[in-house]
Amino acid sequence: MKKARTLGLIIMCLILSLGGCGKASDPSGKTVENGGAVNQTSSAETPAAETETSSATEPVPVPEDDPALPGGVLVMIDNHSKARPQSGLDKADVVFEIMAEGGITRYMALFYTQSAEKIGPVRSARYYFVQLAKGMDLPYAHVGGSTDGLSTISKLGVKDLNEMSNAGYCFWRDKSRKAPHNTYTSTEKLMAGIEKKGFGDKAPVLPPYGTEFIGEALAVGEVELDYYSSGSYSYRVTWRWEEGLGGNGGQYRRYINDKAQSTLEEVPLVADTIYILAASTTSRNTEPLTSAVDIIGEGDALCIVDNQILRGKWVKETAEKPLQILDSTGQPMKRKLGKTWVQIIDSLDDVDLGQ
Repeated sequence: MKKARTLGLIIMCLILSLGGCGKASDPSGKTVENGGAVNQTSSAETPAAETETSSATEPVPVPEDDPALPGGVLVMIDNHSKARPQSGLDKADVVFEIMAEGGITRYMALFYTQSAEKIGPVRSARYYFVQLAKGMDLPYAHVGGSTDGLSTISKLGVKDLNEMSNAGYCFWRDKSRKAPHNTYTSTEKLMAGIEKKGFGDKAPVLPPYGTEFIGEALAVGEVELDYYSSGSYSYRVTWRWEEGLGGNGGQYRRYINDKAQSTLEEVPLVADTIYILAASTTSRNTEPLTSAVDIIGEGDALCIVDNQILRGKWVKETAEKPLQILDSTGQPMKRKLGKTWVQIIDSLDDVDLGQ
């Protein structure tokens, strides 16, 4: 009887322990459900908003040696006030922010280590974003573009995913949003489009990781960038350090005009490393008004990481060559494991480091 009772207890413990096996965590802290499969609606439907638990407010960095996607992809994301809050920016490994038109910036987000069920609103191409995409040799997803943006795509032979001409099946329109701020995509749809077009899968080449950063102290744990300022309108980005945010000692929280930024799914936008590059930016008297940004050449660069200010420069020799961010010794300026934002601004004079 004792043997039978003991055997029964062992079987019961096994059943209880297996009852929690519906989900498994990988070494990065991500939760994988049903083998990582994600259900996706058809392109004619509007997907339901992603559900996020309270733990989503503390994103855990994901190393690049454990990517969720077979290769990297770049997506143009709207930053008009009517496009906010956006979806998917929290899943991007790197986000580039550059002036687009009339005081409004635009994002180009790189997805590789994390998948995203909803990305957008997706907007149009600009030639300097195209030049960055060509230098990375990654597929570039967008909705139409300026005249010189589209011609630059053709001239450079960029791996193009354009909702308006050659890849409509990679996107959908959200009926709850008004055009032109209503086009969305997902990493699943983009990967399918990349495969269909035979672009191949390529891992992005990014600055190496570092673990120790020694520079000037960012005394107040805050950096502020004035992208655009006028009597009637201003656009100011602030990054504020928050201890305990994320899984790596703290992160910088993003604000626009002192308003904290989160995704549509209420996930805070954060960064572990912030690169700030100075590239001449001017307004062009076009219809609609657009910006010209000199991203080919070189200029001053800052890196904000672990409340340290590192100084160096950026170099991009041609449209085909990659953007390099170098430290004072000419070596790649390292970044911290986690999320990276690249702020490309007209002048470092428009950056307040709280000193």
